[in-house]
Order: sequence, then C-alpha cells, then structure tokens
Amino acid sequence: MLKKSIIIITIIIIVIVIINNKKENIISKVSNISNEYNTYNENEYLGYLQIPIINMNLGFYNYDSPLNDVEYNIELINTNIVDTYLIAAHSGIGKKAYFNDLSKLKLNDDIYLKFKDKTNHYKIIDIRSVIKTGEIEISNENNLLYLTTCDQIIDGYQLIITAKIV
Repeated sequence: MLKKSIIIITIIIIVIVIINNKKENIISKVSNISNEYNTYNENEYLGYLQIPIINMNLGFYNYDSPLNDVEYNIELINTNIVDTYLIAAHSGIGKKAYFNDLSKLKLNDDIYLKFKDKTNHYKIIDIRSVIKTGEIEISNENNLLYLTTCDQIIDGYQLIITAKIV
C-alpha cells in the first residue's frame, strides 16, 4: 500500500513539473511577443478608426507593418481602389476582439478615418451578414469604407458594414 502511494505521489509530482514547465514556456513566448510589439507606439499609426456612437477610437498601422494583423490589432487591407478602405478585426471573446460593438451600428451612423494629413467622414449605407468565405466582395467605386468581423449572432457568417464618404 505504501509503495502504491509513493508511486502515485511521484507521478503527480512529475505531472505538476511538466505542466509548470509548459506554462513557463507559454508565458515566455507571450512575453517575448509582447516585448517585441511594445517597441511600436501610437506615433507609428498610419491613422485612426473613430466611431463616436460606440466610443471606438482604434489606431491602425500601414499595410506593411507586422502589427497590421487581426492577431494584434485591427487590420487595414489593401483594396487597390482609390480612397476605398477595408478594415477587419476580431469580435467575440478576448483582448483582440476589437470589433465587438459593430453590431450596434445603424444606417447613417458616422465613421471617421483619420490619417496624419486628412480626416475622411463616412456615413453607413449598408449593413449585411453574409456566409463567411474568407473573401469580401467590394465595389469598384471610390470613397468607400468597409468594416468586417465575424457575425456574433449567426455562426458561420460575417458582418460587413459599408460606409460612403460624405
């Protein structure tokens, strides 16, 4: 009986040591990523997405920045259309769920895209939910802004908000 207890306690200790080592490795990796990206600051933002009705003011980086990625921030996606922008971000649970409140927006709400040298004022003209395919159909029209995130109401869909410059 004593041998079994010693064996069980030994196994428990080994499992605890393994779990703690894995936790330390994860914490170290997260810390390294955090330290790497803390070298960036708001002076490096290309601009800001501002939506007053939901108190949103989020900085975004240039297309080629490693921080221009939904895993770290909101992501500015190149549309190759003059003055038309597509911005994506996560919604749901966690610190990187920047677009949680997009579902609260309504037609004609104001959105501002502020760059260092100009501010574009937009009005929402369309709100829709489409099957999530990884692709977003955008118009060839200039002066549009698209915001997209996962639809928090319908699983497998994504919310797309279209706004036109005023």
